[in-house]
Amino acid sequence: MANDKFNSGARHGFNMALYAVRNVDKNIEYPTLELYSNNKEETQIKWNKRKLKYDIQKDMLYKIYAEIKKEMKEEVHENDF
Repeated sequence: MANDKFNSGARHGFNMALYAVRNVDKNIEYPTLELYSNNKEETQIKWNKRKLKYDIQKDMLYKIYAEIKKEMKEEVHENDF
């Protein structure tokens, strides 16, 4: 019974952590190509920087998400009586 309560609490905690990561992920916007000036090269450079930032944020969230899933698999035992 104690393990069942632990597993239930641990599963809830991990699911809430995954939910938080997904919420952050939803708020990351893909960069749009906006014209900053008449200079096309300057616009492309700024877009590239914003795209790099976007990619880094997504990569970091993916790593966090994967680590939470890994820990959840190791810590929560479905058939642990």
